[in-house]
Amino acid sequence: MAPLNPAVVGTSFYCGIPASTQTSAYDCVAMAADLGITQFFTSLQMPEADIPSSIAEFQEIGRLADRMGLNIMADVHPIAFRRVGGNLEDLGPFRDIGISAIRLDAGFSDEEVSTLLPTAERFGMSVVLNASPVTDASLDRLKALGVPLKGAVACHNYYPRIESGLSRAFVAEQARRLHEYGCVVMGFVASRSHRRYMTYEGLPTLECHRQADPGLAAQELLTLAWCDQVYIGDQTDDEEELKAMLEAAKDPCLVLTLRLNPNAGMAEKMVALNAVHTHLPQEFELVHRARGDRQRPGRPTILPQRVALARRRGTVTVDNALYPRFAGELQIARTDLAPDIRTNVVGWVVDEDLGMLDNLGPGIRFRFHVLTN
Repeated sequence: MAPLNPAVVGTSFYCGIPASTQTSAYDCVAMAADLGITQFFTSLQMPEADIPSSIAEFQEIGRLADRMGLNIMADVHPIAFRRVGGNLEDLGPFRDIGISAIRLDAGFSDEEVSTLLPTAERFGMSVVLNASPVTDASLDRLKALGVPLKGAVACHNYYPRIESGLSRAFVAEQARRLHEYGCVVMGFVASRSHRRYMTYEGLPTLECHRQADPGLAAQELLTLAWCDQVYIGDQTDDEEELKAMLEAAKDPCLVLTLRLNPNAGMAEKMVALNAVHTHLPQEFELVHRARGDRQRPGRPTILPQRVALARRRGTVTVDNALYPRFAGELQIARTDLAPDIRTNVVGWVVDEDLGMLDNLGPGIRFRFHVLTN
């Protein structure tokens, strides 16, 4: 599925808990903003956070946000009103500490959501829905109450406890549902450099992304249109992670990590590794197919490899000169296949990325990242 909305990336900061970075929350926000990130997430409802004692820190970050044109979304449970002040008809205390959007966690009825919308509008703020638990029935109830869903942002939960994150299939289905109602979908990836108190297990939406590079995980969510916006859930001052997120937003494509075949020739490696590929517009039974670089005059001849290898699921191949019409075509095995002297094995998608192949299909753009160790 092609993305429906422009890709947006962001990151997070947290006050009132032990920091996961040597850098303060304020300095983390400033550094990310200097790199070009304008979207930030925080929480006002973590049970372990001392929010009342952190109001001054939030205000300082809020002043920075005003100066630099940053947007801060805060996760809010009804308990946040007791900590920060305000109520369903008065979001002034939230606005005063720099919050520009409130993301509704559990604890709000549909009627309270409909009450909060005009309140937020009066204060120049927006309301963000919880994407993870919604159903057609719950979205229909919101519509009946007059909640405008077209263009509304729905943000998934992140999951601090290891093994508790969502599945790819569920996130894909939620994206389909929310996009049908016109919503913009947001999710999280985990930092690998810094993990938030108190589990220190990362803050991803998908369990399979818990140990993944955040930039590559964001690429998957954005390319497959499972999310339109992706934030790093943890507070991080890792400049390379933040830059990778910005790169992911510029030109999303699925990134598959590849273990190279040491016997692969330069000609087939050039076809596989030197381009962003687009899956052909059909879905095929046994392989994923991209045009690759079918042979044209002047291109290096792709000679057959000395030994034809069996092609287990995830094997990346390029057809050689023994396949005259198809020489240069790139394929990825969807299932285990027998050796074929007409097709050269370039390498193998690593086990951790094999799950992505289930969602590689017509029109999806992808490239390979070579495993270096």
